[in-house]
Amino acid sequence: MQLWHALAKTLSEKTAWALAMDRGVDMVAINAGLLLAAPGLGLTAAHPYLKGAPDMYDGGVLATVDVGFLADAHVAAYESPTAYGRYLCFSNAVCRPEDAVKLAQMLSPAAPRSPPPSDELKVIPQRIQGKKLNKLMLEFASGVYGELD
Repeated sequence: MQLWHALAKTLSEKTAWALAMDRGVDMVAINAGLLLAAPGLGLTAAHPYLKGAPDMYDGGVLATVDVGFLADAHVAAYESPTAYGRYLCFSNAVCRPEDAVKLAQMLSPAAPRSPPPSDELKVIPQRIQGKKLNKLMLEFASGVYGELD
């Protein structure tokens, strides 16, 4: 299930980019991390979408995004005439064991409340960046694009 979901998303985005280029349409894509909402709203550690989480953590690309931050990113991209291309949207990169434990607790209240013993701890270098989106959102928030109509 996880594999097909990821493949469908990738193929859909590639198709959208190809159509936009063929038709001369300026396209902007916001690729969000794992969307987190209020606790208890459906996503649990058993969800098929999370099967790849350990590999993403080991690769330094496990990222989450708060629903409010994602909404703000969409507004900034829509309202900013300089928005272009792909934007990675996340508000937290999970790179430390403490962060992984916190995420696990959010997804499953029965998860352990403390990191594994220190001999098993490993901090993963973050390999994902959102500089492009952060710059766009800063420019939008500072009013560089003028007042909204």
